[in-house]
Amino acid sequence: MPIVRPKHVTDAESLITRARIVDPDDRERLLELAQEAEARPGAAVYETRTIDSIEGDDVAIGDVTFHARPLTRLFKSGMTVYPYVATCGPDMAGYGDALTDVLERYWWDLIMQGAVGYARNAMLDEIEKLAGYKPISANPGSIQMWPISNQPALFSLIGNVDELIGVKVAPSFLMVPLKSVSGIFFQGEGEGGFTHNCCLCERENCPGRKAPFDPALKAALESDM
Repeated sequence: MPIVRPKHVTDAESLITRARIVDPDDRERLLELAQEAEARPGAAVYETRTIDSIEGDDVAIGDVTFHARPLTRLFKSGMTVYPYVATCGPDMAGYGDALTDVLERYWWDLIMQGAVGYARNAMLDEIEKLAGYKPISANPGSIQMWPISNQPALFSLIGNVDELIGVKVAPSFLMVPLKSVSGIFFQGEGEGGFTHNCCLCERENCPGRKAPFDPALKAALESDM
């Protein structure tokens, strides 16, 4: 399974703007933290798998079966998919845990958020070249009908993610480090108007939204459950 590491993990000027920094001393300190982050890059790992079968609300990939109606709309039997995990990394998370200044912890949190995005985007670029198309993503826990409890099964499709890039699944099914993302990349549109799991998400101001919320589609799926 390929491990991808981004070339960079910060955009210092964007961080300064986002944090609304005007004080020269604060600017200098944030630039120092950005430099620290560059020495602690995050990473991403993915695997290439095939949808073996779709029966009812069940999607089988190897010996893993997801019971999730949205996935049956997104996936097709025989389709190639790419389960993945991307993270800021335990080294970066550990550095943040050691910070004692409240403002610096906030800045570092922004840095970690960006680092996850850089790792995910580097992986996405690699998968796009491999697959020959730009995939979209479905993510456990982002919608009620594919709950976060599916996280361990998703990890098992990749391998020992902890050994590979340092990400574990906690008993709560949240990932550790917390600034990590997981999902399955895939191609194309599903049936019944389902183009992305964002169609079923009611969080209006999500910065990662890829498609508008479709209340009619959500109601139609839930009415048959």
